[in-house]
Amino acid sequence: MTDFFSNIWAFLNGISTIGLTVTLSLVTSLIAAIVSILNAQRLLGVQRLSNARSASTFIADKRQKWIDDLRNDASRYLSLSLEIAEAWKQLYWKCGAEYDENPNRDPSDVLNVCESLRIRFINDNSGRDSEHHQLYMRIILRLNNEECTHLELSALLGNLRLNMKDLALAALKGTYSNQGLFDSIENSLERSAASTKIILKKEWQRLKFEVADPDRLIAEILSGRKSNKAAAKLKS
Repeated sequence: MTDFFSNIWAFLNGISTIGLTVTLSLVTSLIAAIVSILNAQRLLGVQRLSNARSASTFIADKRQKWIDDLRNDASRYLSLSLEIAEAWKQLYWKCGAEYDENPNRDPSDVLNVCESLRIRFINDNSGRDSEHHQLYMRIILRLNNEECTHLELSALLGNLRLNMKDLALAALKGTYSNQGLFDSIENSLERSAASTKIILKKEWQRLKFEVADPDRLIAEILSGRKSNKAAAKLKS
C-alpha cells in the first residue's frame, strides 16, 4: 500500500503544474458529465412514470365512462323492452276481449275495432320504439366482437329487438295468443341482464388493474400498436 501511494506521489511530482491543472480539469469535467447523465436518467425515469400515470388516468376515466354508459343504456333498454312488451300484451288482451265479449257481432266489425286499436297503439308506441332502436345501436357499437360475453349480449339484445317486431307483426295478422313469444322475451331479458352484469364486472376488474399498474398498461398499448403495424405491413 505504501508503495502504491509512493508511486502516485512520484507520478504527480513528475507532472508539471500546467499538466496537473489540465488533468484535474479533465477529471472534473468527466465527473460532471457522469453526474449529468445520471441526473438525466433519473429525470427521464420520473417523466416516464409521470406520463404513464397520466395516460393511465386518462384511459381509466374513459373506461369508467364506458362502464357507466353501458350500464345506463342496457338498463334502459331492458326496462323499455319490458314496458313495450307489456303494452303489446294489453293490446292483445283488449282485442281478444272484443271477440270473446261479442260472439254474435259481425266479425268484420270486431276486426275494424281491433285495427283501430292497433293503429292508435302504433302511433302511441312510436316514440318508445324509436328510443328502443337508438339504445340498441348505442349498445352494440360499444361492444367488442372479439369477446364471447360481448357477442352473447349483442345476440340477446338483437333477439329482443326482433321480438318487438314479432309483436307488431302478430297484431297486424290479428294473432292475439302469443304466450310463447312473451316467454321468449322474458327469457331474453333475464339472460341479457346476467350477461350485462358479467361484462360490467369484468371491465371494472380491468379498470382496477390498469390504475394500479400504469407501466403494464403502457406496455400493453405499445405492444398492441406494434402488432397492428406488423399486421398492416403484412396486408400491404
